[in-house]
Amino acid sequence: MSSSAKSTLPDPLKRRDILYGKDTPAEVLREYGDLYLKDGKPNDAVEFFGRARHTEGLRRIRRMAMDEGDLFLFSRAEEFLQEEVSPEEWRNLGNKALEKGKLHFALKSFEKIGDRAGIDEARARLSEALGNDKEAS
Repeated sequence: MSSSAKSTLPDPLKRRDILYGKDTPAEVLREYGDLYLKDGKPNDAVEFFGRARHTEGLRRIRRMAMDEGDLFLFSRAEEFLQEEVSPEEWRNLGNKALEKGKLHFALKSFEKIGDRAGIDEARARLSEALGNDKEAS
């Protein structure tokens, strides 16, 4: 790691200054993105990689988001990458979100491609989950 980035995460004010500073080199942004990722903070990492236009880092986060069924993180990486997402990728994301119990993410993923079976499955599981919550109270 270069001497321009520390091996620890910055406090919130320093984070803001680094991330949104006009003079922060892309290399430093990438290094902080790696640090945040290693610390288990991919939502912060995606911002640093995006500002650095670090395609490799963004694709790594995109794969991680796909594996976790995380629509929010996947979409954020895609905003920076500006690549078209295929219907099959949305379907895979929705299925992974269902598997992980991220039912709202699953529903939104299936809605993006009009996957009626996926939408119905996600809605049924959401309804069941909400019904179970009402019975528990």
